[in-house]
Amino acid sequence: MWQQPGTSLSQSLVRLTVGLTLSLLLLAALLHVVALSGSEVNLSMVFQTLKGVPLGVVLLYTLMLAANTVLRTVRYRLLLSASMGSGKISFPLLFMVTGVRNMIVDLLPARLGELIFVTMLKKACRVPISAGIATLALSFLLDIVILVPVLLLVGLLPLTESVLRQGSLPAALLLGAVITIGAIVLWPGLRAFARWSRGKTRTSGLLYRLVSFVSDVSEALTRCRQAKMLGSALGLTAAIRVLKYGGLILLFNTVVSSPGMAGAAADVADVLVALIASEVGASLPVPTLMSFGAYEAGGAAAFVLLGYPLAAAVMALLTVHIGSQALDYTLGCICLVLFFIIGAGDLGHGKTSRRISAGLWQRWRVVLAVVALLSAIGLSAYQVDRVRAARSQVAPPSGGLLAGVTDASADAATGLKGWVVWSSNRYGSHDILRMRLEDRSIDRLTQHPHTETFPRISPDGSQIVFMRSRKPWVSLRDLNDWDTYLLDLKSGQEQLLAEYAGAPTWSADGRYVYFQRRGSEFIEYALASQKERVLFRSGDGGIPAGIKLYEPSLSSRSGRLASTWRGPRRMTAIIDNDGSVQPVGKGCQLSWAPGDRFVYWVDDGGLMRNRVYRQVPGEGAPQAWLDLPAPYSHEYFPKLSRDGRYLVLGASAGGHEHDVADYEIFLWPTRAPFDQAVRLTFHSGNDNWPDIYIE
Repeated sequence: MWQQPGTSLSQSLVRLTVGLTLSLLLLAALLHVVALSGSEVNLSMVFQTLKGVPLGVVLLYTLMLAANTVLRTVRYRLLLSASMGSGKISFPLLFMVTGVRNMIVDLLPARLGELIFVTMLKKACRVPISAGIATLALSFLLDIVILVPVLLLVGLLPLTESVLRQGSLPAALLLGAVITIGAIVLWPGLRAFARWSRGKTRTSGLLYRLVSFVSDVSEALTRCRQAKMLGSALGLTAAIRVLKYGGLILLFNTVVSSPGMAGAAADVADVLVALIASEVGASLPVPTLMSFGAYEAGGAAAFVLLGYPLAAAVMALLTVHIGSQALDYTLGCICLVLFFIIGAGDLGHGKTSRRISAGLWQRWRVVLAVVALLSAIGLSAYQVDRVRAARSQVAPPSGGLLAGVTDASADAATGLKGWVVWSSNRYGSHDILRMRLEDRSIDRLTQHPHTETFPRISPDGSQIVFMRSRKPWVSLRDLNDWDTYLLDLKSGQEQLLAEYAGAPTWSADGRYVYFQRRGSEFIEYALASQKERVLFRSGDGGIPAGIKLYEPSLSSRSGRLASTWRGPRRMTAIIDNDGSVQPVGKGCQLSWAPGDRFVYWVDDGGLMRNRVYRQVPGEGAPQAWLDLPAPYSHEYFPKLSRDGRYLVLGASAGGHEHDVADYEIFLWPTRAPFDQAVRLTFHSGNDNWPDIYIE
């Protein structure tokens, strides 16, 4: 029926809105599943690894995905034409349907998402359901057929591990049996069943229609066999599998090149078998969303049998699954939008139109669609926020020493008298370590099951203060659950100074320790009298209520407080004693230089989107101070020596979360070029918050 342009445009907009709403709802559900996984898998490492995937890898994988979709479209077109006996299907339209199919195939368990593919073929391409079912059945059988030589090849390789041979060969035999049974069922079995059933049923009713449908599917399969095109379809299937597994192996190897995922690094044969096992797990009739859980379980089981650690395997597979699904859904959503734009998305044609031109639905459907879209956006944003907030709620893996890694400029610090302390999780939980600069020897100053971090050295070098979590793992984003301790380096004795106290620092004369409590108070602690005094508080003295004070640093001369603000306002600022506030920047980790000559902090810009800045308060603009060369150019935790000649800091190759990502400790002579910064640590665990003492 002819429709006015305005009505057609309105319906198209509604369809697009509904499609986008469904996509956002699916994304929200996906993020919910990922957030749940954070209780068992280090979600921060997954998140940071995904962020660190190079753009070139993303583009290459996307190109392989597009080529895979083209070949699938060619195969579907070949099978559909043979199953219908005549007629050609529009390639662009079938390509869009195939792209949507790739997106939703794992939406339901046991690949039931492919039924949407059959529905779209019928409604938009006028393909009989029987032909669509026959095409899917043949495609699935061909996908299994092509796996048999792959598993045989893997199992028969001379260099293959015995456990892989023992698993691959039986799996190939099992698949061979499945193929034989499937071929018998699809051709003589289905045809014989249809003939037998016709003589047992009446010429009307539901059972008769079911038998007729089975007969139509049997005839479609027979036409495919008689067309002698299964060899060509098998060749296309081989090319499809090469592109699919090639792309996934590329993505997997990129993921495990991240230091936190190194435990899952594997040979190509092992990865291929694990990916096949993941696909088998995703095809099982298990009620999971987008196969999350089933996919990882199948691949992780294969990896464990091959001798790889379970946690690393699950993290790597989860990362690959999320990354591949994101790109699959991107291409699928593009195909879905194009499908609707060209008018093929009218899935109701062929039925009696029941238009209610002036009814309630006609007037309110756009409003309802927009409300649904906004609700989906809100739900997605909520899930994104949950994922971001949960990034460091799980302790990171302890990592390991990086073998064969050296620093060409290492000699620059050799012979320098002094030492560096920092927090590291290389022994399990975060402990305080010390490195002597003369020989790079490392000793462990604390051993406690709780997290210990933010060590600060006393002016005379005899003691350090640090903060310890009140339970085994507390994220650095949590400002509450910390206590401040004093450690005497000569005796090794610890002393609890203050509860619910973090980010401790020293006064210039060593008589006082300063710390923040619950992020809202900055407190002075007198070591002699053991008394506390609140110097600054959120809601008083020019600091707005609700402001959280991160890593506050007190001027030894003027008593001004330099701090990072979070909460109602986000910035770095200097607070004078009279309550006036001087904004410095939008970064973090603002600190006073020795003698209050300037302040320095981390802010946007630089090679990896941040670098260290410095500024004399009230004089001129901020100056870029340090931007390390690649690959470790994501700088944080800067801390000057007392004489100002050396800056010790942490830097990562892409990870951000301060207590999870693979930060390495660097030492930079402040008058030297950037590339003369010395790398002190070579470990894939997390190293953070260093301090330096020069004798």
